[in-house]
Amino acid sequence: MQESAGRRLAYAVLFAVLAGLVVTFWNPIDHFKADLRADEQGFTFSIELATNLLREGVKKV
Repeated sequence: MQESAGRRLAYAVLFAVLAGLVVTFWNPIDHFKADLRADEQGFTFSIELATNLLREGVKKV
């Protein structure tokens, strides 16, 4: 029984350390926030480009 408890403790410590390393070196929340910022900037650029093209089209008419 003690061997089983020791093995479970060892696995728990191993997985806790691995989870800490994953969060330290690859934080999914930061990557998600960066993707949202990039999408927002791309959307803003698209709106500005469409506005400029619409203004140029109106000037020609």
